[in-house]
Amino acid sequence: MLEISSRPEVTNEGETSNVDAYKKHLENKYGQVTIQSVGKDQASLQKAGGRMNGNSVVIAPNILEDMANDPEKAAYYEQKIDNFFNATPRLKAQFATQGLNYEPCGVVIHEDGSVTYIGGCGDSPERVAEVNRINAEKAKKKAEQSRQYQEQAAAAAAQRRAMWERTAGAEVLEKSFSNIGDLLKTRMVSAPAITPEISLPAGANMFFLNM
Repeated sequence: MLEISSRPEVTNEGETSNVDAYKKHLENKYGQVTIQSVGKDQASLQKAGGRMNGNSVVIAPNILEDMANDPEKAAYYEQKIDNFFNATPRLKAQFATQGLNYEPCGVVIHEDGSVTYIGGCGDSPERVAEVNRINAEKAKKKAEQSRQYQEQAAAAAAQRRAMWERTAGAEVLEKSFSNIGDLLKTRMVSAPAITPEISLPAGANMFFLNM
């Protein structure tokens, strides 16, 4: 049998209405109580859950009025709400075994009298720290690989540049000697038979190179 809620006595017309008094009773018991109709679709529930603080209760106006005027309905729905919050320690322990951190959001009582429990879970602080450590190691390894690649690319570029410079130098030298050969062909002169000032071996050729 349901335990009848210790709801406030009905007041007279000059004082706070019965519904307002009962809402005050719920706020004293649970904390944040919002009177609002919330849809049962995922978008509506996500929106409602985003405004909850862990001990929030959202009740459709028609249900609140029923609870305020019917002790049995009040006891029924308060029991539903209590079940949600009483289950928090057990749920936290169950999620923790999976490395997750359970966080309650709150309870929604819809216009049709159905009840939705809203909660969330995420990685535990230990799991978050472990994931961050793994990601940091991956980032460090990636940075090291990138540095090594850049060094190898720079070394390869320097090697290609040195090879090009050697090749270009050889081509210049080859071209210079080719020019010398051309000069020898076009500007070759025979040594005079008698040259008092210059003594060259017999048959030697003289060439001139403009630098």
